[in-house]
Amino acid sequence: MSEDRFAADASVDADMETMVQLMGRTVRGMKGGHAEAEDLIRRVKDAGLGPRHVPALMQLVLHGPAPVGVLARHMALSPATVSQLLGELQRGGFVERRPDERDRRRMIVSLAEAHRETIERFAWRRLRPLRTTLEALTPVERRHFLHGWRMLAENMERGGPPAPDGPGCPGAGPDL
Repeated sequence: MSEDRFAADASVDADMETMVQLMGRTVRGMKGGHAEAEDLIRRVKDAGLGPRHVPALMQLVLHGPAPVGVLARHMALSPATVSQLLGELQRGGFVERRPDERDRRRMIVSLAEAHRETIERFAWRRLRPLRTTLEALTPVERRHFLHGWRMLAENMERGGPPAPDGPGCPGAGPDL
């Protein structure tokens, strides 16, 4: 291996280590141990729901009352999947559906008043650091930052590239 290639591999490995550390800190920060998070998580569990329902609540905080199709686009999920999630959230008392005043065939989904304040506090405690971070970046930096996150998400969704067997990836052989 040439010295340039070795230096590039070492740099990528160092950056990967930093990224793993930062991801751990970010996840811990988003989970948070504050009372609002614990209260909402308890309410969600008591309703027989789980973490997969939280993104729908977050989208309703971000976009307000919206039709299922709009929420599905924001969540990058099929309308059928989002409709199922929202139905479960409605049965749990977290969201309400009402006919669209302009098109009675469409249903508008909103946060239920009984949980609105708790959901909004929960969501903004997680969203505020994201917003503050994006606001601190220039448009070009934001574009690069989001490009990297998008690449990470896409690689994870398709299982990532095949694991190399070479140096810099100890134990990352094909049988892991």
